[in-house]
Amino acid sequence: MKARVHSLSRHMQVKRMTLIAMLAALGTVLRVFKIIPIPNVQPVTDLIMIATLMLGIGFGISLAMMIMILSNLLLGFGIWTVPQILAYAVCVLTVAGLAKVTPLKKHFTLQVILATFLGFEYGFFVSLGMSIYGGWAAFLAYWLSGLLFDFYHAVGNFGCYFILYKPLTVAFRHYLQEA
Repeated sequence: MKARVHSLSRHMQVKRMTLIAMLAALGTVLRVFKIIPIPNVQPVTDLIMIATLMLGIGFGISLAMMIMILSNLLLGFGIWTVPQILAYAVCVLTVAGLAKVTPLKKHFTLQVILATFLGFEYGFFVSLGMSIYGGWAAFLAYWLSGLLFDFYHAVGNFGCYFILYKPLTVAFRHYLQEA
């Protein structure tokens, strides 16, 4: 009996690793090969948000880190890489925290509003991370010069959420039922 439980546990670990690898590959492709030729319009934030809501904070942070590392292997690493990872970690924490204190999981409209907000939150925290390299003046310059791109990110999140929500939630529910 103990061997069977261990076997099931190992099987679930392999399933979880496979899912995160597939989603990280998908997120990387969606980040690198832009569907819409507008800067910062990509469904990565929505993918991470839905994964966090359905599969939890640990899964969301792991997925965000993997997407940033894999995509930066193709796009290039730089002083922005660590702030990008940390900014997505903050976004995941925001989603998970709000899911605990609000009916976020049950209200699609709240999710769309949050996804839109995350475009601005992500940009703010990437800019804040850049202050490490140049102080508050660097933060302010980086943040102000990036507000238009944050707006594009937010609008992209808004639009992409309507496209991604149903197929991802159906897939994640199926995954969770098999767990």
